[in-house]
Amino acid sequence: ELEHRHESDDNYHHAKIVGIIHAATGAALVGMRPMAEIQFGGFAALGFNALVNNASMLRWRWGAEVPLTVRIPLGGKTRSGPFHANMIESWFANDPGIIVCAPSTPQDAYDLLVEAAAIEDPVIFLEHIGLYGLRTGMTAWGDDISQSVDVDPVNAAIEQRGDDGQRHSIGRAQVIRGGSDLTIVTWGAMTHVAMKAAQSACEEGVEVEVIDLRTLIPFDAITCIDSVKRCGRLIVLQEGQWHGGLGHTIQSRILEETFYVMESAPMVIGALDTPVPFSPPLEDYTIPDVEHVLEAILLLCDD
Repeated sequence: ELEHRHESDDNYHHAKIVGIIHAATGAALVGMRPMAEIQFGGFAALGFNALVNNASMLRWRWGAEVPLTVRIPLGGKTRSGPFHANMIESWFANDPGIIVCAPSTPQDAYDLLVEAAAIEDPVIFLEHIGLYGLRTGMTAWGDDISQSVDVDPVNAAIEQRGDDGQRHSIGRAQVIRGGSDLTIVTWGAMTHVAMKAAQSACEEGVEVEVIDLRTLIPFDAITCIDSVKRCGRLIVLQEGQWHGGLGHTIQSRILEETFYVMESAPMVIGALDTPVPFSPPLEDYTIPDVEHVLEAILLLCDD
């Protein structure tokens, strides 16, 4: 009886996800600005039809505005297993009409979420559980990323936005560490891994520039291209599995305009091609870490 009840509750929960995204899409179509949540990344598959075939397509079909924001917690080193921790950004890479954001800091989380709620298109907001600070205020990597959030700039930008549609943070990458020898393009929790690896590389005499994309779809190709033209080397760092990851698309777009200035072959670093393990040691082993990224940096810069 207990097993039957659990299975029924689970099926009911999954059915609610489908209903929530359909209801939120309908609410957006009648003038509301809903903000929905899918409990974990893997569960987004249950709302895929509503997101991909409806919300993302309606502007293209008949010019409808769909001001819908969908928050999706996800990410590894959270000890939550394969259905809760998997990275899903590449699921939406082939579906025009959806904006995908992946903040790495409290400030970016605030700016991107507030701006997402103000625009007229559907936004998927990927928030990494490992950055919540659930373990005594520290991230799953043991970092303190607490900061005072300035709420004024993004709200002022939203109020002042003109007909040119200029945005404050969405669609704009940020160079968070300057360098001259190699560019790392990354997002989400891997931003902090990249910064640690860059600092270690500096101690070896290698200056690494780190770019936090913040918005994955569309991504800011110009900022990345300009950096690689100066540095001549490129690593794209993603937490998602290497095969089929968004990093390969990002790398390809950058190389289209930087191929002849490259000093070494570019590299995409991602997780091992396995489901996210529930075992903490196995989970840690599958996800890119500082030592792995540092080794890649020094390899590409070994003249």
